[in-house]
Amino acid sequence: MPYSLEQFCEDARASLRKETGPAGLESLARYLEKLIVDADFVAEYLGPDKRSGAETIYIDPEFDFRVMAHTNRGASKNSPHCHGPSWVVYGMAINFVEMTEWERHDDGNVEGVAALVPTKKYTLREGEAHVYNEGVIHSLNRPLETRLVRVTGCDLDRTLRYRYDPEKGTVKVLEPAS
Repeated sequence: MPYSLEQFCEDARASLRKETGPAGLESLARYLEKLIVDADFVAEYLGPDKRSGAETIYIDPEFDFRVMAHTNRGASKNSPHCHGPSWVVYGMAINFVEMTEWERHDDGNVEGVAALVPTKKYTLREGEAHVYNEGVIHSLNRPLETRLVRVTGCDLDRTLRYRYDPEKGTVKVLEPAS
């Protein structure tokens, strides 16, 4: 049965009206799994004509969540990061991504220093969505071209976030855009 972006946004909003915490986000993720396997949605927002990069395709007027279509034309690997006070849900539409979750093993008292340890590694496959609650440090390895949908709890460009380098033991604060 077809499942549109509009239906997803209505269902996501209904989930968040019931519960804005982890249970609501898990419900939202299940709806995202329906969306990322819809052939019409994938063709329109993640099709072969899309340029590499991210495109915001919906901003919710009630909860301010964002739905973004990501096209990654080649292999890429990003460093561990977290979205600060925002949650994020990734939904894999085409190919797969290798995910790693990390924990800090320092007290955060020394500016610019962070000791990270990987705690979980898994593959996010086509048709699967995964929730990262506020402050969860994660990294993505895309060995192939990928297409995914990312739903964020707010405008991440206007949110304090963190990027880590586990080899150097450093953390960089990503200040909100003004």
